[in-house]
Amino acid sequence: MRSGNPADSARFRLPSGVARLSRRSAAAGLEAFAVRALWPVIAVLFLGIGLQKLTAYEAFAVAPIARTSPFLAWIYDLAGVRNASRVFAAIEVLIGGGLLMGFVRPGHIAAKLASVGAAVTAFITFAFLFTAPGVLVKERGLTLLSLEVGQLFLKDLVLLTACLVLVGQSWRSR
Repeated sequence: MRSGNPADSARFRLPSGVARLSRRSAAAGLEAFAVRALWPVIAVLFLGIGLQKLTAYEAFAVAPIARTSPFLAWIYDLAGVRNASRVFAAIEVLIGGGLLMGFVRPGHIAAKLASVGAAVTAFITFAFLFTAPGVLVKERGLTLLSLEVGQLFLKDLVLLTACLVLVGQSWRSR
């Protein structure tokens, strides 16, 4: 027996305009959530990696790659491996803190500076793709990105793009 309620009918469908609006609203909500989530996610990334740079393990593991960068090599010559790593740690922890502020107030000056700092950092690490040793390997006559180095730094292009989204958000906000 039918109840007369169209929602009870298996054949009930939303009018196409309502269904389209509902999908658009859901998509817009998902996009807003994802963009908002970039602030704390990237903040935790910078805080974690920055704190790791305080360890000897991280300092000496990163140095051979960072020394090949025209952006970073000079600091190793000036300060040495451990002190250079401490400088990078301080910068990355400050960026992480500023990004956390951006989660609360995207237009705050700390968020603006941190988003730009994060984008610059991501650009520098992406640029390792062109300077670091071992980026390319020959496999069966093909030149491929190595698993250890090449693919690692190619992924920084995604981080750079996400950081640019934060730059746009922070400088658009008040």
